[in-house]
Amino acid sequence: MPRPPLKLVAELADVSEPTVSRVLNGREGVSEATRARVIEALRSLGYDEAPEPQPVRRQVVGIVCGEFLNPVFSTLVHHISTELGRRGYLSSVAVTDRDLVPEERCIRELASHGVDGMVFMGGRHSEFGGDLGHYRRLHADGTPFVFVNGTATDLPVPHVRCDECAGARKAVSHLIQLGHTRIGCLLGSSRYIPTVRFVDGYRETMAAHGLTEPADAIAEVPFTLEGGRAGATRLIDQGITAMIAGNDLMALGAILAGRARGIEISVVGYDGTDMTMFTDPPLTTLRQPFEDMAQLVGEAIVSEIEGNERFRDHFVFEPQLLARNTTQALVAPSATVR
Repeated sequence: MPRPPLKLVAELADVSEPTVSRVLNGREGVSEATRARVIEALRSLGYDEAPEPQPVRRQVVGIVCGEFLNPVFSTLVHHISTELGRRGYLSSVAVTDRDLVPEERCIRELASHGVDGMVFMGGRHSEFGGDLGHYRRLHADGTPFVFVNGTATDLPVPHVRCDECAGARKAVSHLIQLGHTRIGCLLGSSRYIPTVRFVDGYRETMAAHGLTEPADAIAEVPFTLEGGRAGATRLIDQGITAMIAGNDLMALGAILAGRARGIEISVVGYDGTDMTMFTDPPLTTLRQPFEDMAQLVGEAIVSEIEGNERFRDHFVFEPQLLARNTTQALVAPSATVR
């Protein structure tokens, strides 16, 4: 008999498609009541009863990430996959896109292939007001998972993130020590939680040093090199002499914007991927502790898979300021460039 359609069985049993997949494959992590509903739905469609759960681990973790063009995602995936490998697990990576490949589809596909757990980065959990229903269904179905960065949810699962607010405070303080007072902030959409945390750190530090935030000192642009260049151009034209950026790509775009204006501006990036050591000039940046974060993610997801609730909490790391060649002391007051 052909395999029953997951969507139809899920609708009849009032469960998610990943839950139907787990029942059909005899996997653990489904309550007896839920399993009974799925079996009843299968019977109503004329299919044989599902197999008994088998305590066999496939030892595969699905990693769902927002994109791969931004080096921070590929760096995190690399370190998390390496850490999982040390623990005997393979990684299956799915790259999501809001329109073409939504996160919900990634979850369905990974579940249908029988992954033991999932790791999410750059997804809906990173947004304010995002639909978190697919996470809640996944949790209700008993699938172990971990959030990396963002974390706009109160679900009792491990959350591992870097402190963007603390990073912004370090960056702004560094620029103030160099004599800058007209400091701008270059970042992505305010619908993202990390963006808002970054702005909070910027404003707190400016206020703590008695500095007034310059008018229009915050440029909200895409998290890309091109976005950084466009936003930095606007800030430079308003007399900003230094700026902090929400990621390294935007910071490099800001350097290009300064060169196009024939001036050297001080810029601090965020993420600190390896490429920043080799840019021209080497980029001052805030480095996320990728290795430490990955180690905790690996330990947390394996612990969840094995039924240990020890890691169901929020774990926050501080980024490290790496002062390099894109920040300089302000020699003289800068006139507004027109």
